[in-house]
Parts: sequence; structure tokens; C-alpha cells
Amino acid sequence: MPSKKVKHTVSSSIFDELAARNVRKSAKNYNIYFFTLMLSVCLFYSFNSVSTQFASLGLEDRLSYLAFSSSILTAFSLIVCCIMGALVVYANRFLLKRRKKEMGIYATLGMERSMLNKLLMKETLRIGVMSLAAGLVMGVFAAQVLSLITAKLAGLSLESYRFMISFKAIILSVVFFGVLFFFVHLFNVRELKKMSLLDMLYAERKNETNQEGKYLRKFMTAVLAAALILGGYAYIYIKADQALASALGVGGLMLIVGTIFFFSSALSVMVVIMKKNKFSYFKGINIFTTSQFASRIKSEGRSGAMISILLFLSLSLTILGPGLGKYVMNGIENATPYDGTIYYALGESETLYSNPMEALRNTGFEIEDVSESYESSWIYQTPAVTSSFLTGDKEEAPDRKQNMEDEPMDYPLAIIGVDDYNRIMALQGVEPVELENDNFAVVYAFPPIEEAVKAFAKNPRALILGERSLSLKENGIYHRALENKNVLVDQGTIIVPQELTEGLTPRNWVLNFNFSGDTKTGNELLYDKWYKANSDSFHLMSAEEVTVSITADNLLMTYLGLYLGITFLITSGAVLALQQLTHSSDNEERYGLLRKLGVSSKDMKRSLSKQLRVHFGMPMFVAIINSAVVIALVFRYFEGFPIRAMAIIIGAGALLVGIVYLVYFITTYLGSRRILKF
Repeated sequence: MPSKKVKHTVSSSIFDELAARNVRKSAKNYNIYFFTLMLSVCLFYSFNSVSTQFASLGLEDRLSYLAFSSSILTAFSLIVCCIMGALVVYANRFLLKRRKKEMGIYATLGMERSMLNKLLMKETLRIGVMSLAAGLVMGVFAAQVLSLITAKLAGLSLESYRFMISFKAIILSVVFFGVLFFFVHLFNVRELKKMSLLDMLYAERKNETNQEGKYLRKFMTAVLAAALILGGYAYIYIKADQALASALGVGGLMLIVGTIFFFSSALSVMVVIMKKNKFSYFKGINIFTTSQFASRIKSEGRSGAMISILLFLSLSLTILGPGLGKYVMNGIENATPYDGTIYYALGESETLYSNPMEALRNTGFEIEDVSESYESSWIYQTPAVTSSFLTGDKEEAPDRKQNMEDEPMDYPLAIIGVDDYNRIMALQGVEPVELENDNFAVVYAFPPIEEAVKAFAKNPRALILGERSLSLKENGIYHRALENKNVLVDQGTIIVPQELTEGLTPRNWVLNFNFSGDTKTGNELLYDKWYKANSDSFHLMSAEEVTVSITADNLLMTYLGLYLGITFLITSGAVLALQQLTHSSDNEERYGLLRKLGVSSKDMKRSLSKQLRVHFGMPMFVAIINSAVVIALVFRYFEGFPIRAMAIIIGAGALLVGIVYLVYFITTYLGSRRILKF
């Protein structure tokens, strides 16, 4: 019994020393792995601390818009954890393969499998603690940068900013990544059980078998891949106008399948072409380079397809996320012309009020308690004047209604009397509009309708109301907002002589007002009075609420796109880098043999660079083409979105992805050179 106890103590000491040495060695040779783990923890913490970022900026979230956005990001963190888990397991598979010979030597020296498992557990624990601690430190500071970006996107002042740490995000990070590394350890144990001693000792001498006689099938697969990819492009563009969601779904699936087929045959076809070109094939050490490609056709084909798909998703999400976020904010300067707007919509209320102001007072809410400057107005409509009056697409509307997966395109336009319009515009300090009895004008607030309105101004149509025919007033197009709105779209509003509204159907009633005092005090008093009133038939839209609502939508789309996009990016970059570094380790003896045969370091560097350019370049090339098609299609539906803003978003997203991917490429190249000692 005493001897066993001493043996156990000595073994633990040896394991601690071995684990520490192996972690240091792995960190030196595979720093990309550790960097990726730290970056993953940093990313996870940063985007799960969004609610703390909102608090650090002093944002008032009375109706929980920002809290909802933060909850959505936290929910998507589960997906991120699954992706990161797959990344870590995949990376461990390569690292474990690299260490098979080392494990075989330990086994030859008498170390039992249970002892090897214990050694791996200690190494995994050390790696997990180190990466988690470093990632959390990075995440705390990255979250502060994200707070500044949040303030920029929301147009907020930094006067109320303060440094904050999200303990909720720290706990989530520790729990999720703790569970992740536990499963990584189980994976290592399972893989170790499957290895025989011969597998361990001679793992690096095994190559894939290349089936020389099946090149025709590879060429046919390449043709099928091209057909699927081109067919996917065509399907998306042809069907997008009828059903955008299904077009992206079916077309995207065709692109993914086509990409898989492409990479299953691309390297084989490339090897055939290289061998057929005798002048190039026998030049320098191109025979060796070609054999390197041929020796990894199967594994590189599968991984290349996966990496290209991940890069496609990364590029698309990194660009479309901020693009959608910016589009949501497009025209926000006209979203809050007043401190507040109270709506009464006839179609949404069970009660019909002929005098909404009196009904509002009866609820217990007195507008005079919060404002001395207010005006109310009715907005009207008629079936005779619909949205096609301005857009001119009435004949197309039935087909679009039948096929598009959204609301009907043709519905009654809003109409307001000129006297009512002038009264509510006076609150903004806008000059009144004068209309002749046979004139009308058009007012719009947001960019999506701008092109249609300008086209209408160049070729105006007569407006028929009852027996009256009205013509567009000269320069009668106005870019102004009638009320606060948290959805930055409208179809335009027609301004008509006041007397013509008497025969129209009331649509909704609006009460616009500005606070008598400062905004903060006014908002606190407004919501205090509003919540105490029984105002179910009325809807309040304060400037504060509109700003927070639109900001929440913007941040959700922007951050979700960046969160998932960067996750896919680091996953693809890390997997590809680890794969190539592992292959460099496996080829260490081969390059040593070339050195003994007199091959110069310059030629070996050129061969290595060519291999890495192909393995990094092909997935990115296919991803760029696929994502360009999808991005161009989606941006085509961003009506009124400035071309300059699109170019900036596309450029910034592509630059971010390109820089990170280039860092992985350069690090892989330098790491491979260090492993191969040239």
C-alpha cells in the first residue's frame, strides 16, 4: 500500500510537469489555436455584454427594446457555442494526430491508457483556463470599444459613458466554455482509445490513396458543380421578384451543393492539368508540389468545401448585417420631428371617437400637463386614391400581391387638409403651404419612396376627388415628417384643399407636441402621466421611444451579422490554418529529404507558398463569387439606400474579412516555415 501511494504521488508530479511542457510546446508551434480560443472567448463576452453597454451609455429602455435585442444575441450565443465547439474538436483532432507518435512513445515506455487520458485532461484544463482568462481580459476591453461603436450607431453623446464589466457575460463565458472543454476532453479520450500502438508510431507516414483511374468522373463532377452553381445564380435572380425568401433558400442550397461538388473534384482536376503540362511539371520541384496536392485530395476537398461555405456565410453576414442595420436607420433624421406623438387609429380601436381629444382627456391624460405647444389633426383616405397613384404600378400590383411574400402593394394613400398640415408644421417652424382650389401637393418623410415621388413630379397625373380634378402644385413636393414613427417607411401623403377632406373617410388622428421644459424631465413626466391613464385606444410614440426602438433594431441586425460573421470567419481561418500546419508537421521528413538532395530553401519556400495560396485562395475565391451574388440581390431591394453607404458597408465588411483571413494565411506560412526549418 505505501509503495502504491508513493507511485501515485510521483506520477502526479510527472504529469504536471509533462502537461506544462506540452502546453508550452503546443503554444509555440500552434499559437493560432490559442489565439483562436482567446478570440472566441473575447467575441462571446463582448456580444453577451450588450445590455451592460447600453447601461454604460445611460440609455433609457422603458419598453425593453434594447433588452429584447440583448436577449436575442444571448440566444444566438448557443449557436456560436456549437460552432466554436465544432471548431475546437476539429482543431483537437489535428493536434492529436500531430502528437500520435509522442503518445506512442509514452505507451512504449510503459504508460497506460488511463495515464495518457489523465495527461490529456491536465493539458486540456491548462489550455482552457489560459485561453478563458486571456479571452475574458480581451473581451472586457473589446466591450468598451463596442460601447463606443454603439454610441456612434445610435448617435448618442459619450458624456454619460462609464467603464462597466458584465458579470452576467463572465458567468456565461465560464459556463459555456467550461462545458466545451469538458467535451473536448471526452473527445480526446475517445480518439485515444481508437488508436493502436502502430497507428501512433507510424501515423505521419500514412498518405491518402489517390485513385488514378477516375479522372473522368472528377471532370463530370466539376461540370455538375458548375451547373449547380450557375443554376443557383439564375434561380435566385429569376425567382427573387416572386418569392425572395424561397429564392434565397433554394438558390442558396444549390450554391452550397455545387460548392461541395466543386471542391470534391477541383484538386483532382488541377493535379491532372499540372501533370499534363510537361514543361511546368518537370520544372524545379513542381513534381513534389503536385504530389503534395495529390496526396491530400480527399481531405482537402471536404475541408475546402466546408471552409468556402463558412467564408460565404461570413462575407454575407458581415456585410448584410450592418447593411440591414444602416437601412433601418435610413432617414432617421425625420423619425422624430416632435417630442411626442399620440395616435388614434380607427382600424385598430374597438371604440369610434368623433372627438379624440375629448376622449383622451376622459382617460385621465391631460396634454397640458406635459406640453404647452401641441396640435392635432385628422388623416383621411379614399379607395379612389391608392399607392399606385404615386408609384404608377397599379397594373403590376395584382401579380405582385399574388406572388410576393409580403403585404399587398396597392392600398389607400394618406390624405391631409392643407390647413391641418400647416398647423402641425408650425410646431416645426416650417413655412405654411398655399394651395389653389385646383391644386394638390405631396409630402413624404423617408428615402424608400423618394425616387417614385421624384419620378411622379416629372410626369404628374391629375388627382380625382369626387367631381374635382386637381393638378400638382408647382414645386409641390415636400420632404417633411408629419409625426413620430419608428418604422422609417411611408407611401407619401397627399395635401389637398381643406374643404375636400369633408367627403373623405377618417383614417387616424394624431396629436403632436413638444415639451415645455427639458427633454429628460418631460419624458419622466410624460410616462408617469401616461401609465396612470386608461388610454388603451391611444398609442404614444415619444421621440425617446422612437430613437431607442430604431437603435435596438439597428444594433440587433448589425451586431448579429457581425457576431455570426466573425464567428464563421475565425472558424474557417483557424481550421484551415491548423490543417495546413499539421500537414507541414507531417511533411517535415519529406522536406528534410529534399534538403539532403540539394534543393534550395528558396525553391522549398516557393513550393510551400504555392500550396498555401491554393488551399487558402480557392475557398475564398468561390466564397467571394457566391456572396457577391447574394449581397447584390439583397441590396437591390434597399430602396432609397445611398450608393455611397452601400459601398462603405461592402468595403468595410470585405476589408475586415480580408484582413483577418490574410493574418491567418501569413501566420500559417510563417509557422509552416518554422516547422519545416527554412
